[in-house]
Amino acid sequence: MNFAVKWVVHIGTNPYKARIEALIKVWSEITSSNRRDWTREELADLVFAEYSRRKIEPLRGKLRPPDIFEKELSSLYFVGKYGLGLAEECPEIFNGPLALENKVDKLVNDLMNNENLSLKQALGTITKDELIKILRVPFTGVVLGFIKEEAFTKFLEELIKEYPEFKDTIRNYKRFYIAFRLAESIAKREIKSKVAKEALKHAIAVRINSQKNMPSDKYIYTIASEVFKIPSRILQKILSLQQRKGNSRE
Repeated sequence: MNFAVKWVVHIGTNPYKARIEALIKVWSEITSSNRRDWTREELADLVFAEYSRRKIEPLRGKLRPPDIFEKELSSLYFVGKYGLGLAEECPEIFNGPLALENKVDKLVNDLMNNENLSLKQALGTITKDELIKILRVPFTGVVLGFIKEEAFTKFLEELIKEYPEFKDTIRNYKRFYIAFRLAESIAKREIKSKVAKEALKHAIAVRINSQKNMPSDKYIYTIASEVFKIPSRILQKILSLQQRKGNSRE
């Protein structure tokens, strides 16, 4: 199995290093088994087991929904397809249990090159829960560095246009995205003060068209402490924790 050595070396200072290493281990188990009939549930169980061993928290917001490890399959997808280059070696995985991630990833890319692409025609009628799973794909691609934020933003705006009934859900997801990227930036030590945090918060909000719906610092604190394991003493210096809680659908 080709572990894309150059890419693995590049993750050395990445805040997602442990997560990516865990997912590489999962892919090693998948490919060494010689099985062709993996189910979505089995893959989620593999991710859960490996994360549990390494004490890694799935990518999430304030809540930890029961299907969080199914959503974490987006991370498995991107690490396998782009990090390790396994699409040709494991077509039965990418066209089977990871077919949703494969389809949405392609839609996000196609939308950047085709202004006339109809997401509703491609996705059909969807529920709110299905929408959240769809949104999880480009979100994961952006934070792991495989999708440009511009493509994610365009995808969100097109979803609002074609699925206006989910406008509030998508607006909430934008708020989650801002909170997550701020927590990530604190983990990377890119921001070390309240002023820098506020500047970045507004910059991200402008980029994704969410100036009127930004997260509270309490929301950012939850993600930073629970997902990125940042000590409270560091967060206290950067976040204004007396603010009211924000909301999230993630």
